[in-house]
Amino acid sequence: MADILSLIKQTGAYKTLYGDKKRNTLSHAYLFVTPDGDYLKEYLKIFAKLICCESDEPCFNCRACRLIDAENFADVLVYPKKDNAVLSEDVNSLIEESYLKPIEGDKKIFILSHAETMNTQAQNKLLKTLEEPPKNVHILIGATSEFPLLPTVKSRVKKLEISAFSKELLFEALKEECPDKDKLLSAIACGDGTLGKAKALFGDENLSTAIDLAVDMIVNMQSSAQILEYSVKISALKIDIAEFLSVLELLYRDLLVSMQGEEDLALNKKALLQTKTAVGYNTGSVVNALEKINESYKRKKFNQSGTMLIEWLLFQVLEGKYKWQKL
Repeated sequence: MADILSLIKQTGAYKTLYGDKKRNTLSHAYLFVTPDGDYLKEYLKIFAKLICCESDEPCFNCRACRLIDAENFADVLVYPKKDNAVLSEDVNSLIEESYLKPIEGDKKIFILSHAETMNTQAQNKLLKTLEEPPKNVHILIGATSEFPLLPTVKSRVKKLEISAFSKELLFEALKEECPDKDKLLSAIACGDGTLGKAKALFGDENLSTAIDLAVDMIVNMQSSAQILEYSVKISALKIDIAEFLSVLELLYRDLLVSMQGEEDLALNKKALLQTKTAVGYNTGSVVNALEKINESYKRKKFNQSGTMLIEWLLFQVLEGKYKWQKL
């Protein structure tokens, strides 16, 4: 399994909650905001363990930690009960349960995951409990975005952010579960800095197909007559255009560090063995390719057609190769 605890312990959110527990100044409600919807509930369960575990930090072995993992601890209730959408009935249950005393300890914890799915009615119902919480009740609210939440809700919680993780931290967290180093590094580099996206890309064979096609393009595309051929192949890939741009960026970045004598810094050494054989590239043309990929990201945000964007990019890459060969 991914080493989620080691990863989450590096965050400011964990350190703040840890300090609040040590000082006995726990807030009645926290809002944890992270783009990682896939692991949001797991992060919240770690925070619940941090509060409930008798050790300074989650031990994962005590009764409380084990039962929280299984979502079976009497004093830690997890919502939503179905799927990832918070319903009014979930909020009603949370409110009712909050007035019942803890069974096993002196605190009662409520995990409310994917709060961004709550409608206005459900949020308004929750407000009174946030304003006047029963004694020893702590509500851990998690959301992938704070914008759907009412200002009145946000004003009554302590907001903590879990930002994107560095490539190094994600690699350490996933290296045991995902042993193919080159593939893992590629997945992380093409992801969005979240554990969920990195793991999903690692298991996605479409990423491997995209890498193979990008390598083929870098090595074998020599003339503008081939642009349409490669554009059709790229458009047929079962990944988003932005992910393909990430793949290209990764491969050109590795090619650049190799040209600069720092091949050990390459993230996908298997692919580099092939891209190094490409004819017509030098440092200038590779830097140009990276600059045009960066511009492509911006063009995509303005909803430029994916096919037109790829054709524009491939033309710019070829033009850069020709230009820098002449200098």
